[in-house]
Amino acid sequence: MLVILGPTASGKSRLAMAVARRAGGEIISVDALKVYKNMDAGTAKPSPSDRAEIPHHGIDLVGPHEEFSVAQFLDWVEPVLAGIVARGNLPILDTTAPYYLKALVYGMARGPGPQPAFRTEMEGRPLPELFAALVGVDPVAAARIGPNDRKRIIRALEIANFSDAKPSDAPRWAEPRSDYRWVFTGISWPRDLLNQRVEARARQMFKAGWLDEIRRIRASGGFSRTAGLAHGYRRLQQHLDGAITLAEAEAQTIRDVRQFARKSMTFFRSFPKVQWLEVTTEEEIDRAAMYLSFELKDMLSEVGVSRPPIDLP
Repeated sequence: MLVILGPTASGKSRLAMAVARRAGGEIISVDALKVYKNMDAGTAKPSPSDRAEIPHHGIDLVGPHEEFSVAQFLDWVEPVLAGIVARGNLPILDTTAPYYLKALVYGMARGPGPQPAFRTEMEGRPLPELFAALVGVDPVAAARIGPNDRKRIIRALEIANFSDAKPSDAPRWAEPRSDYRWVFTGISWPRDLLNQRVEARARQMFKAGWLDEIRRIRASGGFSRTAGLAHGYRRLQQHLDGAITLAEAEAQTIRDVRQFARKSMTFFRSFPKVQWLEVTTEEEIDRAAMYLSFELKDMLSEVGVSRPPIDLP
């Protein structure tokens, strides 16, 4: 199982495609936004030509009006992984969602299902008040999560309020599950270059009709809570509601995505045994893909899966 880690706009999909071509892989999107149908301009989904060339999974699973959770992802992904292996292909996880990946590799404690009314109520309360409530019921979980992660604080309160378990009862880290051989590769850019790539991608999304896409979704069923709070979608809806200007929505979206990139990179850095590719150009990603493919083909041959030779460029 090849796991490609890295923040948004880091070139994960480029690396995944290059390795899939050389080593015979199928790509699984481990992304909390690409699961939504019709949310295309703002999620950087793979192009139709890429999807025609290499099998992609984990894209367009539910409508924007539907909720999607880590637990749903785990239920969906297991038979997909089994199918890829049965076909003799290499599963390649193109990973943007840290918590989806952690749950897949290390497992998760299954708490209560989503409680929409409770979540709506919590979303309307000040963040310091929510954090204080979590400190009151589970100070260990509060220390782990910190005071600024509204989504995780609300989930922890949900577990505390709708089950007999404490949020801190969930295991933090253990050994990876043993039914797969895990290969972790991460892509790391200097911060200034990554910020430039994030901004360039966001501006391209705006040009691709992001705002019109949101108008269409709002007119045909709207967004679920999880979909509607996605980066960019939240700010552009605030603009459509008259709360901020379009220029403000664009600037705040770029800021939000940069912050998410930093947070996800911090999380990914905590994963053990990751081979990090420190890059400054996309050509370096392409070269890394060639050598990584050689390694993976050797590993595949150990379990009886053979691939045609790789032609050097």
